[in-house]
Amino acid sequence: MDVLLSHCNLELSVEAEELSQALEYINSLFLGAYLADASPSLAPFATSHSINDYSGINSRDSGSLRKDLPPDLQIGPSSDDIALEAWPVQLSLHCRTLPNALGITVNQFKLAGEKAKQWMALEARQPALNVVRDAALAAPLLPSLDQSLLHLWCALEALFPEVNSEVSFRLALHLAQLIGPPDEREAVFQRARKEYKIRSKVAHGSRRGIVQGDWERAWQLLLDAGNAIVDRGDLPAEDDLLSELLRSEGGQMFANKAIESTR
Repeated sequence: MDVLLSHCNLELSVEAEELSQALEYINSLFLGAYLADASPSLAPFATSHSINDYSGINSRDSGSLRKDLPPDLQIGPSSDDIALEAWPVQLSLHCRTLPNALGITVNQFKLAGEKAKQWMALEARQPALNVVRDAALAAPLLPSLDQSLLHLWCALEALFPEVNSEVSFRLALHLAQLIGPPDEREAVFQRARKEYKIRSKVAHGSRRGIVQGDWERAWQLLLDAGNAIVDRGDLPAEDDLLSELLRSEGGQMFANKAIESTR
């Protein structure tokens, strides 16, 4: 814990009856933070007490050692007062962060909490969304950039389980309708197709050594999909997205143009 918490600069406190429930809250809050544009991070441990409570606890057991502690740590519980429990959560020394990340602001944290509550409600109705949360938490911790990118695409493809042919075209079309407002659908469609080509080259071994920018674009695509789902309050089925597209203003024209672009 001394090693993995040496650079800890934020402690989260949650109230839960058991560890599994606490982890659900923490993981949902992490996803909420990512949807609010915070950089990926990790929580190495969960403990039964605040780090402020157990810092110096061993030295406070001894009158001779207590006086050598900093003044703020001389007062606090000893091992006679509390029984500290700690559990490993994300035991990793690696986390892929976004460049120029400055931490999380108060407003981002508030927004993260709101999005976390919305996502938990969505997951309760649509358990398949758990894949998105798991991928968003796990992908930044994978040392291999290639494998991390493929992990992100596993989550994006899991949003549309009925897509099993013309995958590049249909995934891009569904993402365009899910994410993009009418005036941005074509841009999202082209963006998704371009990123899927990179994913396919990595998956089939024809491209090695992708760069950070490739990963960041896939990461952002996943977050855009997550935010769209939260804003909609639902993950529409593939047929519903297609019907929605064709009924919308300019939807048929966009669909025809998308088909033409694949020829």
